Amino acid sequence: MMKRSKAQTALVYAALIAFVAIVLVAMFGYIQQKVQGVYKQAGDSIGEGEVSN
Repeated sequence: MMKRSKAQTALVYAALIAFVAIVLVAMFGYIQQKVQGVYKQAGDSIGEGEVSN
């Protein structure tokens, strides 16, 4: 097994943390979009019964 320097180990951990952060941001964006879609669909279904003048 190769011995890593402290700087290389810190760089690996920083890259791992950055990757996890990017994945979490993307996941939250996806979930938020899906939730907003559900609310929009519910609002549209409620609004279908209204009659506008």
